[in-house]
Amino acid sequence: MLEWIATRPGYFLTATLSTLRLTLVGFGVGIAVAIPVGFALAKIRWLERALYPLIVFLQTMPLITIVPVLVIWLGYGLTTTSILVAFSVFFPVSVNTILGVRSIPHNLFFVTRTMGAGPIQTFQYIDWPMALPYLMSGFRISLAVAIVVAVVSEFIASNDGLGYVALRGVRNRDTVQIVAAVLIAAALGVIINSAAQYIEQMILKKYRE
Repeated sequence: MLEWIATRPGYFLTATLSTLRLTLVGFGVGIAVAIPVGFALAKIRWLERALYPLIVFLQTMPLITIVPVLVIWLGYGLTTTSILVAFSVFFPVSVNTILGVRSIPHNLFFVTRTMGAGPIQTFQYIDWPMALPYLMSGFRISLAVAIVVAVVSEFIASNDGLGYVALRGVRNRDTVQIVAAVLIAAALGVIINSAAQYIEQMILKKYRE
């Protein structure tokens, strides 16, 4: 297996970098939407009551059911697959954001109000630091999901990446190629998870200091 991979380093390196790019792009888009939505739902109760059931409904809907629609609208490629990855990232990050903000003791907000702190200062010194551990936990969970969804989305809606490599293996009935793509994807997941844990420890250490 390793010898087979070693004879095609450029092929698998290109596919791995494509999957990594998709994972990071989709993850970035997902958290960019999920964090502000999570803070808004945690702060505005009527908004949470109105939107949270919709968010749960969308999350329970199988991603594969929206792939044909995205392919028709956007075609194959990075845009479609990034939306799928971002969709999978959105729910765990938004939920953890809500939990993080809700875990903050209310007396801290009372203290900041008595000291004349505005919304921006409250967010900077109370909301963000106190919710950060929950956010980091959500990031790690969603990253693991993002890698899986990235490979699956490449399998069904892309012409590159490790998922597409596996698809070509299926078409050619080449089990070695399929297993090689799966193993590389798993190794990529381990590397990304280890990097995320290291970054999480560094960030939380900084805020604790």
